[in-house]
Amino acid sequence: VATFASTGTPSLFLHPAEAFHGDLGMLKPSDVLILISYSGETEEVVKLIPSLKSFGNKLIAMTGNGQSTLARHADIWLDISVEREVCPNNLAPTTSTLATMAMGDALAVALIAALDFKPMDFARYHPGGSLGRKLLTRVSDVMHTNIPKVTRSTSFHNCLLVMTSSRLGLALVMENDKLVGIVTDGDLRRALLDNPGVVNENVETFLTSNPHTVKASAQL
Repeated sequence: VATFASTGTPSLFLHPAEAFHGDLGMLKPSDVLILISYSGETEEVVKLIPSLKSFGNKLIAMTGNGQSTLARHADIWLDISVEREVCPNNLAPTTSTLATMAMGDALAVALIAALDFKPMDFARYHPGGSLGRKLLTRVSDVMHTNIPKVTRSTSFHNCLLVMTSSRLGLALVMENDKLVGIVTDGDLRRALLDNPGVVNENVETFLTSNPHTVKASAQL
């Protein structure tokens, strides 16, 4: 149910015992039911079949026995039979539960393909997860707006003061409200290593021109 819901197929879990005592009201005739019973003879599941048939619901049975009551009355039977349970007594549902999970995942993957479900769709249903944050976060959500600015004619000393006061490690080089370059801490260090006399120069000497930019609406 969780896998279906998170990949775009509305789903809910309906306990068969509770369904028999009123929770069938959750269903609509268009709902497809996946009924799971390894034996295919689980009483509380089998006794729901007449009601479900009268509602007009399509039934998918996951069982290990194609001749069972549940398999015979379902519209589709999915075989989850296993040679034996890994349980030493071959009693506790162990291997069969893995087969059931695998079949459910196969159905979910088939629906993902049929619905053309994309990573962005997945992120929309997982806004709190790391994938959701990665795909839904925009540059505007994390960018700084109060950026230190200098001009080409700003001195090395004044540029250093501007960058130090901002604590961002950079300054934008602007001319007539247009971005023409950027100066970073790394630019200053490299300029000093190449020429100690750069402290007497202006920003134009050591700026990086035409820096790469992104729009505020871009995804991270």
